[in-house]
This record gives sequence, structure tokens and C-alpha cells, in this order.
Amino acid sequence: MANPEANTATSRPFIGVEPFDAAYGAGFRADEEDQHTVECRVVEDGGHFRIHRPPDAGPPARLCFVDGVRRTEAHLTLTNPEGETITGLAGAWGAGAVLIGRDGPAEISHEEIGRAVIFSGGEQVRLSAHPGGWRWMSLSVESVEPHAASQHLQRLMRDAEAEIADRLFVEGWLVVFDGPLHYLRRSRAAPVVGYVKTHHRRTLTVEHWQKVPRLAVGERTSMFAMKDDRYACYIRVGDSGPWAGPWAGIARLEVPTSSGSGQAIRTVDRAARWLPAFASAPHRDARAPVNLAPVARLEQHLHHLFGDSRLALRAVREAVMQHNRHEETA
Repeated sequence: MANPEANTATSRPFIGVEPFDAAYGAGFRADEEDQHTVECRVVEDGGHFRIHRPPDAGPPARLCFVDGVRRTEAHLTLTNPEGETITGLAGAWGAGAVLIGRDGPAEISHEEIGRAVIFSGGEQVRLSAHPGGWRWMSLSVESVEPHAASQHLQRLMRDAEAEIADRLFVEGWLVVFDGPLHYLRRSRAAPVVGYVKTHHRRTLTVEHWQKVPRLAVGERTSMFAMKDDRYACYIRVGDSGPWAGPWAGIARLEVPTSSGSGQAIRTVDRAARWLPAFASAPHRDARAPVNLAPVARLEQHLHHLFGDSRLALRAVREAVMQHNRHEETA
């Protein structure tokens, strides 16, 4: 049987599925995000950088954690009759919340799951629904950069998270948003805390940056300004053990400047004391303690809703084969 890829220069556009599992990455490497240093201004303690140990505080009466996950299920290529190839992917995204009231157990709520085929270069390909229940939105991005489709999948996840967070803080929940607050579309005096557990770049002067690992569990640094819309500070949520690096167990908290500096200080003071109670345990989570236990539970639930990744890949392959056969006979 002839290989359909062998004559792509004279045939209709052909979609290919890369032969290795999506978990191993695509056949290219995207550049890492910009990691330039940004030295933020300390806005507390008269501009002096200090370590605070706030008084003990329990969690708020209405607390929720909002997070999302995404999964690239197949890396795709689209080759036109001239032999030019662009990249894309088939992937899934999801978001949800864990609600923790004063009474009753924690509850997973507001789950949203989506699935799409995304191509770069403005190309849009529609795959037919698979009999196993797999369906894909057809999306495109104008950029031809190899990581453009993956970035768009990330944006879909962040948009879903933001919509859920919007609804919940309007309802009066204190929202712990897993990620930087700049993903939220609204800037307001909202009951929301951004929780950032990865540190890609230095945000303070070297002198101040070197003091952050001195934090003990439940302590925080002085607050500093990140651009014009966010205040931030570092806290330690847990002890990672004697084998861990100095930054293990440290997270950055962000609060909107629209709440005012006084309210922002009160918010991070309390959060620094009650957030460690939600730190994950090493025997349950490889990202412990900085990955919070409610977030880990939510991520596991959302991944379960995605379905088996092997079945997802098989569904994409079969849908692509059907699409190519249709193009050949059209």
C-alpha cells in the first residue's frame, strides 16, 4: 500500500500524527519563556525588606481553590500540496474549584472540560466526532512559531480558570487562584489570592532575594509591587526535608493593588498562617509541600475526566485517517 506521505507535494493537504507519545514532547523544542530579572520595589516596612511571622489565623469561612490542567494528546502536522508543513496539536484542557466551607467536607465544583484541534499559520482543520465519544473544537492561531498551538491550549485553560474565579469571588468566596493574577481579566478589590509555586526569575534585588530562603513555615517577606496591579510577597508553606534546595516549599502570594495596601497586608498575613495547613505530603505528591493538597486533588479529578490518554491518541489517529481518506476522494 502506498504511503500517503510520499506524494504530499501533488496531493491534497495531508494531516500527520507524530508517531511517539505526546508525553515525550514534539519533534521540536520551543524556546523557554523570558526569564529576565525584574527587581520589584518593596512597599512595606518603609522600603526595608523584612521577614514577618503573623499571628495564628484560621482559614476563612468560605474558601476555594481554583486551578486547571491541560494535556497534549497528539502532535499533528499539516502538509499542503506544495510540501510545506505547519504544526498543530490535539489537546484537552479543564478547570474547576475545590470549595471549603466552615461546615462539611471539601467539594469539587464548577468543572469544565474542553478538547480541540489547534493548528498554527491560521489553518483550521475539522475532525469528525469519534464513535467513542471524543469530540474536538476546530481552532487556529495566526503565528507559525512551533509553540503557538501549545500556548493557545494554555490560554484556553487559563480563560476557563478565570471565568470560574470570577463567578466564585462574586459569590463571596475567598479565591486562591493557582497561578499569577495577571491571568484574571478583572482588576478589582476582590477576595482573591494568586498562588505561584514556580520561580522562573528573580523579582527582588540580590540582597533581598538571598533572604527569602530564610523563611520558616508560616512566615512571609515584606510586600513588594509587581507592576501597577499586584502586590506580592513570599511565604514558606512547608518543610521539604534536609535533602531539598533552599527554595523548596516557598510560594509567592499575589493580591490586587485595587484592594489597597492595608487590606493586602491583612490578606497575606492571614494566608501565610493558614495556607501551610493545606500543604501536600511527600508520600502523596511529588511536588510537596508547595503543591497544595486541594489543588492536587482537583488536578487528579480533572485528569480523570480527560479519559485515558492512550484512547485519546487512538481516537485522534482514527479521526485523522478518516479526514485524509475523505480529502483523497473529494
